[in-house]
Amino acid sequence: MKIGILGGSFDPPHLGHYLVIKQILEIRKDINKILLVPAFKHQWKPIQASVKDRLAMLQSLVNEKTEISDTELQRQGVSYTVDTVREIKNKTKADIFWIVGSDILSEFHRWEKTEELLNLATFLVFPRDPHLIPGTIPAGFEVIQNKNLITTSISSTAIRQRVKEGKSISYLVPKEVEKYIAKHNLYQ
Repeated sequence: MKIGILGGSFDPPHLGHYLVIKQILEIRKDINKILLVPAFKHQWKPIQASVKDRLAMLQSLVNEKTEISDTELQRQGVSYTVDTVREIKNKTKADIFWIVGSDILSEFHRWEKTEELLNLATFLVFPRDPHLIPGTIPAGFEVIQNKNLITTSISSTAIRQRVKEGKSISYLVPKEVEKYIAKHNLYQ
């Protein structure tokens, strides 16, 4: 079994997340499913929406090959990727592929126990505009490549700012997420 993991705040989940999931499953047919792992608390930045709200919005990305894991929510506090990978690997006995955007490459050195982490999981790097992928990538990382790959610069930060400014977020988030944000007055 091969499991991809997409971790994040998902504050809110957006179409960039959707495109990453969809294309990885299309390109890497060997990956059986993708787990979405929302963080309880982010190590470096605040999370605005509640766990309940983020889980409700994240449901819009769930399908037959994508599910939500509450591993980090159950642990509470700040979770480190190495602990999450270790826990999921122990439960599933699967080969783990941690999905990151190319913007993460420059900050990977800040992560906890990177050597152990690279022994537990392979990192799949998805290009994220405008963060170019360097000619040489570290061992343990694989770049998702395809001549028809659709990349984006959509970010949760930009979406929250647009909501705060009263601007439309149509076509940046799934319709269910847009409706949920409006109904619950999130990010005002």
